[in-house]
Amino acid sequence: MSETILSVSDLGVAFGKGRRKQEVVRGVSFSIPSGKTLALVGESGSGKSVTCRTIMGLLAPTATVTRGTITYRCPDKSDGTEDLLRVSQKRMRGIRGDGIAMIFQEPMSSLSPFHTIGAQVSEVLSLHGAEDTRDHRDRCIEAFEGVGFANPARTFDAYPFELSGGMRQRAMIAMATICVPNLLIADEPTTALDVTTQALILDLIQKRQAETGMSVLLVTHDLGVVANIADYITVMRKGEVMESGPAHDLLCTPRHPYLKKLIAAAPAVDANRAHAPDAASDLIVKARNVSKTFISRGRGLFGVGSENIHALRNVNLSIPRGKTVALVGESGSGKSTLARIIMRDSSADPSARVIYDMGDGPFEAQGLTGEALMQFRRDVQIVFQDPYSSLSPRMTVQDILAEPLKVHDYCDHSDMRARGVAMMERVGLSADHMTRYPHAFSGGQRQRIAIARALALDPKLLICDEPTSALDVSVQAQVLDLLEDLREEFGLSYLFISHDLAVVSRLADEIAVMCRGAIVEQAPAKTLFEAPMHPYTKALMAAAPDPHPDHKLDLNIIAMGAGARPEAWPEPYRYDRNDPLPLHEVDSRHFVRMSA
Repeated sequence: MSETILSVSDLGVAFGKGRRKQEVVRGVSFSIPSGKTLALVGESGSGKSVTCRTIMGLLAPTATVTRGTITYRCPDKSDGTEDLLRVSQKRMRGIRGDGIAMIFQEPMSSLSPFHTIGAQVSEVLSLHGAEDTRDHRDRCIEAFEGVGFANPARTFDAYPFELSGGMRQRAMIAMATICVPNLLIADEPTTALDVTTQALILDLIQKRQAETGMSVLLVTHDLGVVANIADYITVMRKGEVMESGPAHDLLCTPRHPYLKKLIAAAPAVDANRAHAPDAASDLIVKARNVSKTFISRGRGLFGVGSENIHALRNVNLSIPRGKTVALVGESGSGKSTLARIIMRDSSADPSARVIYDMGDGPFEAQGLTGEALMQFRRDVQIVFQDPYSSLSPRMTVQDILAEPLKVHDYCDHSDMRARGVAMMERVGLSADHMTRYPHAFSGGQRQRIAIARALALDPKLLICDEPTSALDVSVQAQVLDLLEDLREEFGLSYLFISHDLAVVSRLADEIAVMCRGAIVEQAPAKTLFEAPMHPYTKALMAAAPDPHPDHKLDLNIIAMGAGARPEAWPEPYRYDRNDPLPLHEVDSRHFVRMSA
């Protein structure tokens, strides 16, 4: 190992007081070599973020450090090192942002919505009194250019809501690195991002590291990310270190059962697991020529400058009965808009037709009212992305499961608890949990409760809108296994929405890849994974990180298709985003948007 920039030794952190005091970090030790990347790996609740906040001196008032040292090698000290647990608050404020910087998981909550990006990054320069006397605006624009903004000057004057998630995270990286810190702590910096954006952000962090020589402490639960960026790994579980060492050794020859479990659960694109082509003709949903146009708000009283925004463009999609169709694409591609139209939560443009057949003959739901509409609502249910916000914190699990039964008058009041218990047990939870509130459950358990609620009305079609993206990899695998079992048991049909082809490879029978409101490629799952054609599809596949350190992300492929820029795709796939090319059937049931 080279010279150590930071060393954590026997760290202990507790929450609460008196008899309720509980140690959540117990005897954690690791070292970060200068210029290298250490990945702190573990599932939610393992103590990773608490450890990082302790390093930064940002613990909550209810937390106390019970033991240990955090030794930081600082170039501006004559003796070379100091213990961050024992420095003054004034000294710690000088280290934060200058010597040690941090970027967080959710950039939208880390940036002030009331100030421009330029003002917030300039503040870092003002606080730390950098020696460079150039104008702050010039230095910020230079930093924005360095993290890949196409128009750095415009970014300086932009507000956070005007940027995408990936662009906001780039702004956070610029803010964290503008003072050239010795150590960058990245706490789940890509978890909330699409896989292609994630790959580009990881590449950006590595480039900034190479340019400045900084060390990186990367906090994540994704071993695919770790395999692409880490030199060393420390694995945590329930506040303790399970295994630690060089990344290649741990990922190729793990010793601890917990690390072996994490590696086995890591999603990866696997054509062998994909379902073989099945020419199903019994359709539960047939959507044709579905378009959705929004009108942007213009300026002034008369809306000067307003324009049409095409969220969907002539989308055709069929869902066979008892099968899973996956909609895959980056944020803003139109996946959720199409799902809302299918479940009649949103209306399409007049040219669209969506035909349903729940087993009693075809019908269109747009004109349904009264009891017919209530029956449609029972037959089509949805599981949302975030299990933390989709369940009311003021209701017990029993009330959450009973609510749809009451609304739809599904069964007698005396039978509601029995129905709820049956659904809870079917998703792997105990009847003893019925009186608890959502806050008492983990993320995976909450998602199981959300699935149980969706199943309570015995639906025919289940829409799964990114149901595993907020979960740890091992919990994600459990939920996907559960969904697969439930589909077979109840004869469900799924519309599965995701940005990750590695996830859908486990479940999908057919996949439609969406970009800017249009389907660019569609095929049976096995066909798509074995012979992808469109550059955007190839980018999504290449961006799915593999937990093996010898299988690095191919950034050339990702850059060719990422960023949802149809005008930058190679021929014969390039087109003006306002005039998409037609879909061509290049093989049996394999459609690609390309010129003839």
